[in-house]
Amino acid sequence: MNLRDQLADLAGEPAEPTTVQADADLARGRAALRRRRGLRGAAGSALVVAVAAAAFAFTTTGTPTGSVPTAGGAPTATTADSFRLVAYTGEQPAGFSVDKVPAGWEVQGITEYSLVLGPIGAQPRNSADPQGDVADTDPDSFVGKVAVMLQSVDEKGTPEGETVKVGDQKGILVKKEGDEDGRTLYVPQQNGVNLQIQVWDGIGWSADEIAQFAAGIHVNPNAKQGRG
Repeated sequence: MNLRDQLADLAGEPAEPTTVQADADLARGRAALRRRRGLRGAAGSALVVAVAAAAFAFTTTGTPTGSVPTAGGAPTATTADSFRLVAYTGEQPAGFSVDKVPAGWEVQGITEYSLVLGPIGAQPRNSADPQGDVADTDPDSFVGKVAVMLQSVDEKGTPEGETVKVGDQKGILVKKEGDEDGRTLYVPQQNGVNLQIQVWDGIGWSADEIAQFAAGIHVNPNAKQGRG
């Protein structure tokens, strides 16, 4: 007997695979496929975010040099039907402060350059990604959110738009040509620099509601203008 015959004797007659074994093999294969797709989605998410950010592209973002707002799938947003401002009691350091925020919203970040608010538990960016199960609390992501900042040093003047009353002064609500995703409210400041409030269209705020929110925004002395 050669080695092959000896091994065959040890192995015995091959058994027919059972349904349980086949189901287990199939489940392992599907799990491996999901893992591979998840890794592929994670690896490609940076490109998706960058492309979506370019598509979003408010004409002026007012972010610091080198900071690029990221974007992606639209989060769940509070609509105009449920718009209600409530007092904000959280910490307010840095460049801006806010009196009231919409019910169901949170302040996600405040720096010298910007204040960003988003719906609590917003659907994540890249919601088609199998790993996209974490709420989008990234203050550099503007999708479905509201961003407050000073007018960029690279932008001069105020574009034409709809005049709205913001507290005891007037603001200009602008829907710029090519901006398919949002509107920007310009509110003049004593130093001649406009306050800008960028509002994502999908959240459903009316012009009056944007103005109501803007009336409670204050620019602190250490607020800084971005570029771009």
